Amino acid sequence: MSLANKITVNSHYTRSINLTRDADSAAIMKSYIPTSRALKTLKQVSDSLLQEEAPRAWSLIGPYGSGKSSFAVFLSHLLSNENNPARKAACHALGKTSKELLDSYNALVGDNSGYCIVLLTGSPDSLSKSLVAALSRSANAIWKIKKGKKPEVLKILSHYATQDESPKVDDILHAVQGLQDALYKIGYSGILIAIDELGKFLEYEARHYGANDIFLLQSLAELAFAKHNVKLALVVMLHQSIEQYARGLGETLKSEWAKVQGRFESIPFLDTSEQTLRIVAAAIKQELTKKEELLIRAKISSQVDVLIENNALPSTLENKTAEDLFYNCYPLHPVSALVLPILCQKVAQNERTLFSYLGSKEAHGFVDSLSKFKKAGEQIQPWEIYEYFIRNQPVATSDHFTHRRWAEVVTAVERLGDVGLESIQMLKTIGLLNIIGGQGGLKASPLLLEICASSKKTFNKSVNDLKKGSIVQYRKFNSEYRVWQGSDFDLDIKAEEARDKLGNFSLADKLNDRHEILPIVARKYSIEKKSP
Repeated sequence: MSLANKITVNSHYTRSINLTRDADSAAIMKSYIPTSRALKTLKQVSDSLLQEEAPRAWSLIGPYGSGKSSFAVFLSHLLSNENNPARKAACHALGKTSKELLDSYNALVGDNSGYCIVLLTGSPDSLSKSLVAALSRSANAIWKIKKGKKPEVLKILSHYATQDESPKVDDILHAVQGLQDALYKIGYSGILIAIDELGKFLEYEARHYGANDIFLLQSLAELAFAKHNVKLALVVMLHQSIEQYARGLGETLKSEWAKVQGRFESIPFLDTSEQTLRIVAAAIKQELTKKEELLIRAKISSQVDVLIENNALPSTLENKTAEDLFYNCYPLHPVSALVLPILCQKVAQNERTLFSYLGSKEAHGFVDSLSKFKKAGEQIQPWEIYEYFIRNQPVATSDHFTHRRWAEVVTAVERLGDVGLESIQMLKTIGLLNIIGGQGGLKASPLLLEICASSKKTFNKSVNDLKKGSIVQYRKFNSEYRVWQGSDFDLDIKAEEARDKLGNFSLADKLNDRHEILPIVARKYSIEKKSP
């Protein structure tokens, strides 16, 4: 029987999250795993919301696919009405990780109706118009099931949402305050405004000077600080800080945008490789026999011993914990499992690409590799990870050093002569470890490469073939095989380090200090005055 019948991947981990589309999905909440970064952020939010007056505007800053949208959906459910099935699923997921945090969020909701949840996703349009439309939808959804007279603020928001022109900032603020007052009367605890892909709104603002969306953000952040029975919380998701979107604008405007960023508490949102691996382990479901489990665990145990000897494991992972983690990540080879999160950070879209790989039936994707396995113990090797990224994932990196290394490995594979299949696979494994730059102790050392080969004999033959063809070199000083030749000295990095040490200075002043420039007399003046 194929292993594909015994190992599956939870599909909820393999699709990207859309803040508005997945707002009511209880299934996604059941599969959400609060990582250490998510838990710290949840505590930061709850601590502020439990106070009468405190900063309640946060900007989650992280690259594509780092889990910001999933976190925002999770947070919104924790603060929603307690009768919401998705909230019950979110509370169950949080309770398994932190009972203390769950108690804090239960206290925030209490016996009230929870928070009014306002979710919107960025688009190349006015933030003002999109926000009032989202406020209007959320408010009308609440009073739709309420009997009696509707508050006046519903008409105001509907008017702003349907008019062609963007409402003024003061009008929006008054409407938000009116909504706070109306929600207090029906037992709500607060309003949560979550804006995903805020950068798209900021890019629109940069192209349409005078839209005043940046001032709206500042005003909302200040309103969130103010004391009110119905607290206002503002969470925005970005790929870089707000002032970075002001590139190309004048210095005065850049300064203004930087001030707006100062109104938000910035939270870097990117988990460690270990945390990402724990999510991978939770996503993979296995139905193996006891005999198969013992066989796999024995193989992984010996591989973990080599990883420990090479200092290739995260410092927080102990031997037994690492064995359990890699077993739960099976059929990924431990080296493949360690490489994946790092590679996704360097050349792709972080967790989004990682989970796309797990659900992929494309050549050398997780599902494709799994379908070829016939017996327990077979593993997805690092060279297959290389193949998947080369074939199916465009290398999208602004890191010149990583891009150059990737190109060098591709070139080496292309000029490889007539060698065996295992030698080609070994070259790709060495190249992959070279690309990630020895991060976390993962370098192409002999012992590490040996556990990625079918046997020691195969490893020796493959490496000898590559060395004879001048494809790889062995660096004795750090016990590592390298695909490229030449010095380890990286000119770009050293130049950057030197620039950082110099700090800010005027090149013109420095040149004048070094060499005094003689005065230049205009030729016309010299002729008229008959001076030399």
